[in-house]
Amino acid sequence: MKKTIIVSSLAALMLTGCITQQPLQQRDISPVTPSVTVNRNVQPVSPDAYGQAPEVVRYDRYLLVSTDPAAVQRDPLSQIIDIRIPASVKPTVADALRYALRQSGYSLCATGPANGVLYRQALPAVQYQLGPMRLRTALQVLAGPAWQLEVDDVQRVVCHSLRDGYQLPATPVPPVTVAPGNPVSARPAATVIAPQAVNAAPATGGWLKK
Repeated sequence: MKKTIIVSSLAALMLTGCITQQPLQQRDISPVTPSVTVNRNVQPVSPDAYGQAPEVVRYDRYLLVSTDPAAVQRDPLSQIIDIRIPASVKPTVADALRYALRQSGYSLCATGPANGVLYRQALPAVQYQLGPMRLRTALQVLAGPAWQLEVDDVQRVVCHSLRDGYQLPATPVPPVTVAPGNPVSARPAATVIAPQAVNAAPATGGWLKK
């Protein structure tokens, strides 16, 4: 009788354990509330070209080619450019940046109070010719060391912000407009005093005599 009770108890315990314990992959997981609302119609593309290894396929009997896109196709700002801007155009820094970005798929951001200090300045003559160099490097060279290049890959927009350690002028200085044929003076205009006649003292003496 006791053996029957013990066997029944063990069977009940084993049955209870089988019912209460579930495999880990079958347990309900509490849903995670996303922090950003995403349209459910938008689905990631598969396969991901930026997450897979290069693929090589047979193109001909003795030729193997890679179907992996080129580096400049993945990153258009890494392409090599060689630009020459005509001096007759009298470009600003913004004009040169837009000229460098043409056919890259990226555009320059709108001119605001801060970056306008840079974009409205006249382009230095030494930068009328740039390259060969990478486009990303050219965008930094045209801006100079005081400005940080910023890239929005979502909207494909490039912009510049002031680096730490620099400050904008209290009153933005407008760019200097030079009329054709008039040289630019680096010094401010000053009052010019007409030359005065100097009365020379009459010479005295003559040849030295021993």
